[in-house]
Amino acid sequence: MLISNTALGIDLSSDRINLALLQKTKSGVKLIRTASGAVPAGAIKDGNIEDPAILAKAIRELKTKNKMRADRTAISLVASPVLLQILDLPEPFPSNIGQFVRDEVKNYAILPRENVVLDFCGMKSSFKSKARRVLVAAAENQKITEAAKTINSEGLGLEAIEPAALAYIRACYETKIAKKIGKNLIFAIVHNNTFTLCLFRNQSLDFLRTKKIETEVIESERYSEWLAEEIYTILQFYELEVLEKNDQWQITLITPDAACSPEDLKKLLANNVEGVDLEVRRLEDAYLDTTIGNLELSVKPSAVAIGLAMKLLDTPCGGLNINLVPAVVDEIKVIRKQRFAIVKVAAVIFAIIFVYVGFISSKGQRTNRQIEEKKQTKQTQNMQSLVTKQIQLGEQISKISKDIRNINSVLKTVSPLNWGQILGDISHKIPKKVQIASLTSGGGSKMSLDGYALSYEAVNDFIDLLNKSKFIESASLAGTEQTYRSNGSLEYFINCTLAQ
Repeated sequence: MLISNTALGIDLSSDRINLALLQKTKSGVKLIRTASGAVPAGAIKDGNIEDPAILAKAIRELKTKNKMRADRTAISLVASPVLLQILDLPEPFPSNIGQFVRDEVKNYAILPRENVVLDFCGMKSSFKSKARRVLVAAAENQKITEAAKTINSEGLGLEAIEPAALAYIRACYETKIAKKIGKNLIFAIVHNNTFTLCLFRNQSLDFLRTKKIETEVIESERYSEWLAEEIYTILQFYELEVLEKNDQWQITLITPDAACSPEDLKKLLANNVEGVDLEVRRLEDAYLDTTIGNLELSVKPSAVAIGLAMKLLDTPCGGLNINLVPAVVDEIKVIRKQRFAIVKVAAVIFAIIFVYVGFISSKGQRTNRQIEEKKQTKQTQNMQSLVTKQIQLGEQISKISKDIRNINSVLKTVSPLNWGQILGDISHKIPKKVQIASLTSGGGSKMSLDGYALSYEAVNDFIDLLNKSKFIESASLAGTEQTYRSNGSLEYFINCTLAQ
């Protein structure tokens, strides 16, 4: 289905909201739309989501404004403090890895001993070793849960929360890591005042470190020196303790606009380490390291947002898979899916009954005309038969009407919308060259129409008619695909927001 092949990535920072809508096709992942907007004042403060309601509303409005149709969403982690750590598993191997990880996390003073949300994943070894390791991410549960529940309540379909650095690694994995066999790679990523250093050996993550950076440091003249010191500390350790020879290092630095000078940074590193290949990218240009390529876009896509959407589309990233969506949000999502399923089934049943009622009514009218014709020709012997048939049709109409009332009763229990009037209005607006194949409700005021049309003009006419409906606030084209039907028709997908 179309929904399963599209995903929305939302990159959140202290001042910007960046959206990237991706679609998975037979030829790979395709970027559909991008958007960017300011974070509302007071929504994010000191690295935490301070006002989830304001932030969620801003995300929904930005998504709607840019006509981004996606029921699956992943957002970058906004929380402070955050633990992102590689743990070595002891020998003998723990029987309960989850409990072992939770116990280890309690030893880190930056987080409370209880009430944390965490996730972990196994890691491939970067060299010949039997040691088993896991990548762990953790944050305060209350901060994450409140924000996630509020964002999900806006109908965004939140399915994943992931640290921004891991999302970038996924976005650039194919171009920057997968083909670098036997290389020593360092990615130094500065995002939302957090410095994350990821070191890869033989295409596998071997070392990871995160550290908060004060804004004054980023904006100061010693920013380049600070970065060089952090990177050199790791290089020195590997040169002395791990590597058998002085291999060349390939370093990629992702940083926002600041006082960092690539030339100064290269000189600082060259003074201590030989054979350093350094590439510096501005954060807004980091998408050039992804498989999306050099696109001519009015709004540059966020590499982090691209990586987040890729996560939901199961794009390979070297086995790194962290998701900090709290369990309570998953439970709420399941309940809503069940409720939406009821609405969807009821809407389909109602649509079938609506068509059937029209058929019965039309047949009843034809019967009435037949009765009148029989009166005029004085064929009295068949009159009783026709009258009996009319009575039977009346009884069928009465039964169907009763069923309609029952369906309306069901619909009222799950939605305040009058589906009877909505569907009736839509049925009168369908052009002759358009056919509806399915109608689904995404919950709340969202509705999707999928079907077939003989031309693009017919689809556009249908959208114009829907926008004129008093029951529909807005209708927009989500996409079209050429079908293989004999009449050469188009398959269309229309996204609607219903009037409340």
